[in-house]
Amino acid sequence: MKTIRIYISIALIIGITASCNDNRLDIAPLNILTLDQVLQSESAIDAYMASLYSALPMEDHLFFAGGGGNRLANNTDEALSCFGDERNGIGDGTWTQWWGYDHIRNVNDLMEHLPESSLGETTKQRLLGEAYFIRAYYYFALVKRYGGVPIIKQVQYYTGDNLAELQVARNKEEEVYDFIASDLDSAALLLDETSARGRATKYTAFALKSRAMLYAASEAKYGDVQLDGVVGIPVSAATRFWEAAYDAAWEVISSARYSLYNRTPNDKAANFQRLFLDEDNPEVILARHFSFPDKTHGYDNWVLPFGVRGPDGYSSRMTPTLECVEQFEYIDGTPGKLKIEDESGNPIYYAHPSDLFKDKDPRMLATVIIPFGDWQGAIVDVQAGLYDQGVKYEAGDYSALYNPETHRPDNENGTVRIVGLSGFGGSEKTQTGFYTRKYLNADLARSLATFAGSDQQWIDLRYGEVLLNYAEAASELQRFDDAGWALNEIRQRAGIRLLERAEVTTEKVRHERLVELAFENHRWWDYRRWRIADQLLNNTRVSALKPYYDLDEQAYRFEVGVAGRFPKTFPVRVYKERIDPGEISKNPKLIQNPNY
Repeated sequence: MKTIRIYISIALIIGITASCNDNRLDIAPLNILTLDQVLQSESAIDAYMASLYSALPMEDHLFFAGGGGNRLANNTDEALSCFGDERNGIGDGTWTQWWGYDHIRNVNDLMEHLPESSLGETTKQRLLGEAYFIRAYYYFALVKRYGGVPIIKQVQYYTGDNLAELQVARNKEEEVYDFIASDLDSAALLLDETSARGRATKYTAFALKSRAMLYAASEAKYGDVQLDGVVGIPVSAATRFWEAAYDAAWEVISSARYSLYNRTPNDKAANFQRLFLDEDNPEVILARHFSFPDKTHGYDNWVLPFGVRGPDGYSSRMTPTLECVEQFEYIDGTPGKLKIEDESGNPIYYAHPSDLFKDKDPRMLATVIIPFGDWQGAIVDVQAGLYDQGVKYEAGDYSALYNPETHRPDNENGTVRIVGLSGFGGSEKTQTGFYTRKYLNADLARSLATFAGSDQQWIDLRYGEVLLNYAEAASELQRFDDAGWALNEIRQRAGIRLLERAEVTTEKVRHERLVELAFENHRWWDYRRWRIADQLLNNTRVSALKPYYDLDEQAYRFEVGVAGRFPKTFPVRVYKERIDPGEISKNPKLIQNPNY
């Protein structure tokens, strides 16, 4: 019997499970246990399960694409990091690596030894269901990155002379998705309808299946088959995967166990903002939980606007682009392009900058901090400059002053600041005119906005996504009544005009997905599975919205500028990621993905 190292971590247990009001820590003072020993104690198995859940490769608050604080949204047209940390590319196929076969071995080991456990049969069946879910999650993380990967269902043991047996070739991508579906179906059969916080239920399995099958169907319809099916899925399989996604989503919807968060329906923006902070939440299907000071993250530290940053001094690492902001419609359903010029091309003046955003989709105000928006009572001043007598003045330093009497910049006698504290210029400020609001904790003291001061949850699976998965699968299957119903559930909660039947298209579903799920780390994967990333991001420069105060008009005007220093280009080969050459050297049967 091999030895499994089990390190019992209080922080880990708090982060995954529902409560600490039990005896899970009453374990003999040993930090190395065999799996047989673990399986004789419910407290020990809870700790072991916590380790398996902790290894789920969620793209959560602690996830960076390429390291260095780079958020995944910055790899798309959704956002830019601040000037100091802006990347001159969006990845070479190595920025989101995860080759988790060590974790797969651990869950396989659990599945093999569960029958020998002295735990009750009901408990064993639940644990087996969780193991199926966790293994499916691991494999989904692999297949969405690499395509087909080796399917390993049993623990492999090296005996000194069986190396060739342990070197397994890659399965076809279609086979991996079928394996994921099978594991999730098994999980759904074994799991209860409720569970401790952070652990899988029957409907967690169906929710993940709705996502995974959507990816498989997209791969079949929009991707290319290469390496004899190791990469890509035949187009003939698309319909069955759309059907599987549709059916799995409906299992969650028809259960009526989840609903869209709607605690403050009379304030749509505040309601959507609180969705991501309220842990007593009917929309959450699976979340990763944090608890200060034991298990924390630094999301606020990285994302807060410059003028209200925390004591560690960082900020502005994910600032929304104008393109992202304009994807949010107006509440009457008209396109979201901002009204900064009249029909003749003359600037439109606004007494207050927020007036520009009047009647926009309330989700935008809950997702984005707009120019001169507020944060914890402070105004986020992103003024880009001044106009005086028709002349534009800009500065790269907040201390720069302007003298309205002499009509000149004048740091000694000036009385008006040229740029805002959180505005353009400087290495750690917005490059786009906006800051991200979604997931920021409005109740967090600024003194705690540090590398390890935040503890808001990360919602990995929520009912809103399941509705969108259902809508996308339905639209691809030409079931537009079903797609329209799901979209209108989302739009009604948002507070914008409902769609007529004739307006419901697959493109409309995709649009709704982009705005509802903004900054939840879906866009990178959605652009990839729809095979549009190389079209949208082909030497592409994103845009900034620059507010100027006009001294003559005593009002604000806006201009569109080019944001950032570098264009964004998505290399076609990055539709599949590079398998680490070190893994290929250990297993020559692995085939590298094309063009690496």
